[in-house]
Amino acid sequence: MAENLYTHPEPVPPASQLAVLPFLAAVDGYLREDGNVPGLRITMHRAVSREGDGYLQQVCAYLQESGVNARGTVGRFFPVNDRIIGAAYGSGQIWRTHHYDSVEALHSDLRKTEKGDLSKIPLSYLAIPFLGPQDQVVLILYADCNQLNFFVDEERVTRLVAMSKGLCRLFDSLQKEPFPALRNFPLQKGDPISGEAGLYDIHEPLPTLAAPKFAEVFSFNYEAAVA
Repeated sequence: MAENLYTHPEPVPPASQLAVLPFLAAVDGYLREDGNVPGLRITMHRAVSREGDGYLQQVCAYLQESGVNARGTVGRFFPVNDRIIGAAYGSGQIWRTHHYDSVEALHSDLRKTEKGDLSKIPLSYLAIPFLGPQDQVVLILYADCNQLNFFVDEERVTRLVAMSKGLCRLFDSLQKEPFPALRNFPLQKGDPISGEAGLYDIHEPLPTLAAPKFAEVFSFNYEAAVA
């Protein structure tokens, strides 16, 4: 329920942050391969439980052109229906902003749900869920930018999914044979908390492109462990 929404950021283990940052840096490098992408930001969210309630939590800072921006972002909680990441969580599908002929057409749709200066709202969004062995959402790769139709490119999204599948294989391997002083400690499943922030009408699912899936990882919570 919306009235139960917890809005205060809480620490994310540094090991969990470091586990995803190199991957996000590689994603950033790939997306900028053909030149700068204005306003590009990339981060990762994870499904967590707090006092029995289920949320999405931002795992690490945004990666952007100027570097890592961690101010007030790491550890934030979001309701499980929050905009495009909520759509990815609820459906287990990849979501993106659909094609628009112009920025004006996009803003026309945004005015149905958004107030204020629309120029401050990104033009393109992408959310790729990472599913667990029981098809539950473990992680969500999130990206946005100020380039119209950036994630409409099918080949671009397909390559990101391929990269994400590689990350799944890596963490599956580490789940079976972990480092001596590093463990992925299990997280309990919480009762999903929904908020008022729903789905933009500007997005669409990609049902023909399967989300990356872990074979061994049920939740994401890497922390230092006693060797």
